[in-house]
Amino acid sequence: MGDAPPRESADAPSVEPAEAPDPVRRLTLLLEAVEGAERVLVLTHDNPDPDALASAAALAHLLERRASLSATVVFGGIVGRAENRALIQEMELEYRRADVLREATGTPVALVDTQPRSGNNSLPTGRIASVVLDHHPPRPETTASTFSDVRPEYGASCSILVEYLRAAEIEPDRRLATALFYGIQSETMDLGREASDADVEASLHLYPLSDPSAISRIRHARVPASYFRSMHEALAAARRHGNVIVVPLGRLDYPDMVAEVADLFMQMTGVDWTVAIGRYRDDLLISVRTYEARAHAGTLVRGAIGDRGTAGGHGTLAGGQIPVKLLTDEEVAAVREEVLADLLAELSVEGTEPQPVIPQETDVE
Repeated sequence: MGDAPPRESADAPSVEPAEAPDPVRRLTLLLEAVEGAERVLVLTHDNPDPDALASAAALAHLLERRASLSATVVFGGIVGRAENRALIQEMELEYRRADVLREATGTPVALVDTQPRSGNNSLPTGRIASVVLDHHPPRPETTASTFSDVRPEYGASCSILVEYLRAAEIEPDRRLATALFYGIQSETMDLGREASDADVEASLHLYPLSDPSAISRIRHARVPASYFRSMHEALAAARRHGNVIVVPLGRLDYPDMVAEVADLFMQMTGVDWTVAIGRYRDDLLISVRTYEARAHAGTLVRGAIGDRGTAGGHGTLAGGQIPVKLLTDEEVAAVREEVLADLLAELSVEGTEPQPVIPQETDVE
């Protein structure tokens, strides 16, 4: 559900954080980082998920209310997953494509649910962020920003933004509260995946303010026929290596599909890891999921991809991307199999005889 889509925020060497100030002090420092600006661009990771979209909307609302400036949500890629499109519709979110970053060169940029140089956002090379708010492992490049608040112990960026809203004494309206609540639930699988006490507290604060009917419409958003075709292809392609399911996909209708497929197969009994990989436009996208609480999925994917591309994520979910624009279809298929082989080797199941998840039909005499 809520991975930072196929292009998820990258793991990086740990950066020792300074002692955290109290919420009001954090709010003061954030506002000082954009002091004097008339406009701020709030940038999410590419192909944003509910956590990114709701967090960005919350920060934009906060800056407009407390800094009296214009704030615009910006992202690259597309919004392909049905629930993500439904959330934008329910929020009535106004946003701009990442092209605006090249036009507004002097406008401060605030990153939400992503960090500089993580390989999953459209921040132009050399552009310094004024604000970075994220719940992924801290990156050394983030220290160059004017203000950063990175909390990898949190399960969702939305929970961080809820604290800022509360420190600013701003109660979100029903639409924003619904989006923030759904963002937390989606990112943490209903508080069952890497959720902290702060995520639980934020959820309890938001739920009375939210719209249950809207939450249901987002969660059960209608999907096009192409979705079922893609899932049919995924079921046919899926193979099992012991407790690991691997799903080699072809070309994707939208980038979030690899995350959806990886999530789907995690529901299978006896499965501890799932790996989905497929091509969207000029990139080969990888999504990895696990139930192992102490796993380092981001490290695993980064090791398998190596210098082919970029990768990272949380402990139990991760993803990456490899540029394949200049490769033929045969070369892309070869890279795909090489990455899968490296991942299986890391998971110590490379010698396991693969079994199709859906047995092939046999002729009956």
